[in-house]
Amino acid sequence: MKQQTMKEVFEQCQNSMKSHSNLLKYMEKLYDKTEFSKFWSDFNHYLKYPMIVFQREPVVERTIDFIAKFVTSVNPDPEAPGTDKDDSLLDEVSQNRLLLNMFEFLLKSHNVNSRAVRFRCCQLINKILNNLGDDAQIDDDLYDKIYQCMLERLRDKEPVVRFHAVMALARLQDPKDENCPVIKAYLFLIQSDPNPEVRRAVMSCIAPSPKTLPAILEKTRDVKDTVRKTAYNVLGEK
Repeated sequence: MKQQTMKEVFEQCQNSMKSHSNLLKYMEKLYDKTEFSKFWSDFNHYLKYPMIVFQREPVVERTIDFIAKFVTSVNPDPEAPGTDKDDSLLDEVSQNRLLLNMFEFLLKSHNVNSRAVRFRCCQLINKILNNLGDDAQIDDDLYDKIYQCMLERLRDKEPVVRFHAVMALARLQDPKDENCPVIKAYLFLIQSDPNPEVRRAVMSCIAPSPKTLPAILEKTRDVKDTVRKTAYNVLGEK
């Protein structure tokens, strides 16, 4: 089978999640044989199309999922700036130029006027962090930028943006820190956010601790049954 063009890969990834495995291989071949700046320019061009769609359309969701899979599947780049081949402690993000460019693009775009772009930025950051896994090492500077940008999006006027910012921050909270800004923001949203899906998202993400348990218990009496159910599930797992 002939090598797919990037345009063809992006078109086909919309059709079925089952096709993603093969399409990832095609995209990886393109990445390996294309000069990086050219690849990123083309990739960024096609990336922008799903990011301007606010509605949760299946073809868009499949494309977003494919993008998150691809940028986290690329092998570490030995030519990435600051990479020492003999340093096994370097984090995998710093060794992935594509992932670094992706984060830079998303973090620069998270506060634009378009609600669709703000939503998709938070959604992609959440998916990328999940794909990297809990054990992934992230540079402190990048970590802080993600942290601050997602905290800002917790105050977004769009519930779907707040929802995905909540999800993205889950792995960045520190239950051992009495003054953890993420947990403080979570506690505020649990009590004050008017959208039940945002409150439910917080309940599913917040780390149970002596500081958060009273708020979790209070949510067993939330006006929305889905929030109450999530609160009981969290308590049941404690």
